[in-house]
Amino acid sequence: MPYLLPEEMESHHYFFAVAILLLIALYLNDLCNERRCACRDIESVINVYSYDSFNGPQCWKQIFENANGKKQSPINVLYSMAQEVPTESVCPLSFSEEFHLSPKEMRIYNNSHNVVVYANWDCNKIPYITGGPLEEDYKFLNMRFRWGPTDHEGSEHMINSTRYSMELQIAFVKCSAIEEDLIIAARNGCLLMLSYLFMVTPIDNPYLEPIVTGLKFIRNPMSYLCIEPIILSLLIPDFSRDYYCYTGSLTFPPCTEGVLWIIKPEPLMISSKQIRQFRRINGCFGNIQNNTRPVQKLNNREVSYYV
Repeated sequence: MPYLLPEEMESHHYFFAVAILLLIALYLNDLCNERRCACRDIESVINVYSYDSFNGPQCWKQIFENANGKKQSPINVLYSMAQEVPTESVCPLSFSEEFHLSPKEMRIYNNSHNVVVYANWDCNKIPYITGGPLEEDYKFLNMRFRWGPTDHEGSEHMINSTRYSMELQIAFVKCSAIEEDLIIAARNGCLLMLSYLFMVTPIDNPYLEPIVTGLKFIRNPMSYLCIEPIILSLLIPDFSRDYYCYTGSLTFPPCTEGVLWIIKPEPLMISSKQIRQFRRINGCFGNIQNNTRPVQKLNNREVSYYV
């Protein structure tokens, strides 16, 4: 006996309504996933840009007005052009004790452009940085990785015209800031980006392993995974001197200016095998082989080197 649909279900209007409801359900599911990941950045909904020939960095100035600013990032940091600042003349840069405590929860998230790491600590404790060029305390928000198509061109910033294998950028916002969104914080002059560079070595970086091991589970855009928590001071060692500082912008659209950058030039280690796992991540426009913006003009900005 043939299977018969009820008369009202044969209506085109019915199938149209079902399709709309399905799309709404999928959208709400993605939205809930983003909220569970604490992904509150406006960048999570700005997916009109890419890093290839279609809407890549060469097109951003035509699409995003802020990308035409005079204080854009990243830059080529030249020691010969930097102004030395003796650390004895300022309050030393200091990392809070939470950097040495294991988070109670850590998540990695594929935001379709890079891998973002979020973490929470017990008793609502949050790692913060103070001192050095900072006039206020800045609290940890998240961190994201930058990589390129080869083992020798993955960093966004350059040090003395040298690019490194990877760059880890940690976002902090002023403790006094009301908003914790990256773009709003940058616009309000409340955002600090702390940058670590990585160079390829034959040995795996053991502190990166919980992240690297979990990458295969977040290869699709907007996916996330809870991983074994990593003590931040093991992943990003604290320091009080030998670092660069300058004022720039977000390195991704809308390239908002007002960002204070601190860059640690001494590279950390990562293996070629570990970097390859990042290149297997997929974005909205396919496999992410590169998510770096080329260096921008310094335009007479002052770069300080704290020695």
